[in-house]
Amino acid sequence: MKKNLLLVLFGISLIVFASIRIASSNTIYYYTTTEAIDNITEISSERIKLGGFVVSESVSKSSIDETNFEITDGNKTIKIVFDGFIPELFQDEMGVILDGYFENNIFYSDDMLVKHDNEYISEDGETYDVENYSK
Repeated sequence: MKKNLLLVLFGISLIVFASIRIASSNTIYYYTTTEAIDNITEISSERIKLGGFVVSESVSKSSIDETNFEITDGNKTIKIVFDGFIPELFQDEMGVILDGYFENNIFYSDDMLVKHDNEYISEDGETYDVENYSK
């Protein structure tokens, strides 16, 4: 009886451990613009993920195929120089997560994830809430 109980407890422990490992490896941690500016001396020598919302009318293209824009979390704003593939959903006021590094208080990035909302507007103008599958 004790042997079976120990075996069951060991199995449950193994499942919990594996679940935690999988969850932690699939989680994306990123700095907000305020956190990044407040900790810029500590993080300036490493690649980080930086998240925020694209500031309206800040997007421009440079002559060397880089995209320049600013992101904010509502408190502080950071200038971004992006050299990579721009996703189709990228636009003003869209949430983005960028992978890159700081140099002279400018964030240089080459990888971008775009966070989208849960609303879809069809061609006929109807708005659908994707999360609740309703109009």
